[in-house]
Amino acid sequence: MKKPANSNMYEVTAEGVLAVYGSLVEGTGAETVLALSAEPLPDDARGALSASLEALGYGRDALATAACGALGAQDLLTVVEGLDPLCLVSADAASSALLAVAYRHDVPDDDACRLMGRPVVAFRDFPALLATPEDKQRAWALLKKLPKIS
Repeated sequence: MKKPANSNMYEVTAEGVLAVYGSLVEGTGAETVLALSAEPLPDDARGALSASLEALGYGRDALATAACGALGAQDLLTVVEGLDPLCLVSADAASSALLAVAYRHDVPDDDACRLMGRPVVAFRDFPALLATPEDKQRAWALLKKLPKIS
């Protein structure tokens, strides 16, 4: 299919990534935040992330997710750079470890870092942090390390 001359080059790249890895990615490719997890995120975890991102100013539809457990490091790098999100959330230790290999940079669990200038928050197990109010506060404290959008 030929693209019109006025198409956005970032959209074309995201569409290409979705054409290859679309079975692992939930989203349109236009979202500003990408959450990575070894397995698909449970609905409650996805909802909590979406609500948190909305509170930080990213908007209601800011979140795309990718189940990266079946990917190699090069494929993960292709997905992240092709979708080009503003920020990353690593929802579990397995996705953090894969990010670390892909970007050749430490991605510490339960902490924030930057990968090629992109803000990242990495959880050991985000869905487990939704069990108690105290754990939810710990998760929120880490998510607040992402830049706020005003």
